[in-house]
Amino acid sequence: MSRGAVTPPPPHPGPCGRWVAALRLPTLMASATSILSGAAATLQLDRRRGGGSPEIIDWGWLFVTFAGLAVLQIAANLINDYGDFKKGADGKDRLGPPRVISMGWIKPSEIRRAIDITLYFELIFAIPLCVRGGFGVLILGIIGVIGAIWYTSGTRSLAYLGLGEVAVFLLFGPGAVLGTVLVQTKGEMLVSVFQSTLVPALIAGSFVSAILVVNNLRDIPTDLKAGKATLATRLGTMWTRRMYVVMILLPYLLTAKLSSLQKKCYLGIGWRFSLLTLPIGCVAMWQVSTRSGRSLNSSLGLTAALGTAFSATATFALYAQGRSD
Repeated sequence: MSRGAVTPPPPHPGPCGRWVAALRLPTLMASATSILSGAAATLQLDRRRGGGSPEIIDWGWLFVTFAGLAVLQIAANLINDYGDFKKGADGKDRLGPPRVISMGWIKPSEIRRAIDITLYFELIFAIPLCVRGGFGVLILGIIGVIGAIWYTSGTRSLAYLGLGEVAVFLLFGPGAVLGTVLVQTKGEMLVSVFQSTLVPALIAGSFVSAILVVNNLRDIPTDLKAGKATLATRLGTMWTRRMYVVMILLPYLLTAKLSSLQKKCYLGIGWRFSLLTLPIGCVAMWQVSTRSGRSLNSSLGLTAALGTAFSATATFALYAQGRSD
């Protein structure tokens, strides 16, 4: 395509395709990263207590936890679509994947109705999770719903104050990982639980926040035009790219250091297998450091897949280690 050529709009999808686009299902790898990190933290906690049995993981409840977080993330996606449209941040010059309201595929009123339905549907998972995980899960769930709504809603929304990455880090890191462990341990609010959760939460939060960093790096020109003051628009292109590199390297540095120490917050040796994903991380860092605009869209998917691969490798390595003991 020649320089300055206009990118043709994507074809109008069918009734199902437009809602698939609205829900942004590929982004649910972020939820998977957090839940799998929580599973790894649970296995690690059991090994510290002298157990080490892989049977400590209740896979049924793990799926329910993932479903609950995924539905909440879908609600956040819909709220984000609606909020950005209302504030004029999603125009015809959008560089990212198409947004259904700005493309005219779905009416704003339909998205509002879908948000309500999704939040009511969330109760199907939230209620049993709170019963299983206790008061801590209830508090984390309330904070999660508030965060999802506040992200792009209101006159002082988090994304427009440059706090999007912080919110995502806290919700998908400490919030989701601790919530997963509480569900698995039936609400044990003990010091050992928080110690075993700390580093996996930092790892999950770092990977998921990095997805948003790529998104906001790509959108710096259009966000500046729309007056959306994200952290990327405040830092500029160079420092946003450096922030991304730090977020990707942090999980590997923590794993390399803490998987060999017998400290209170150490990582089980099974986490070392996650270092095998470093080549993918290097590719992701190279792409984000050299690309701009629409070419960063593929880096979004790669970053999301990297986080999921990292946490999945740790989880199943720890699980296999427990079975072999």
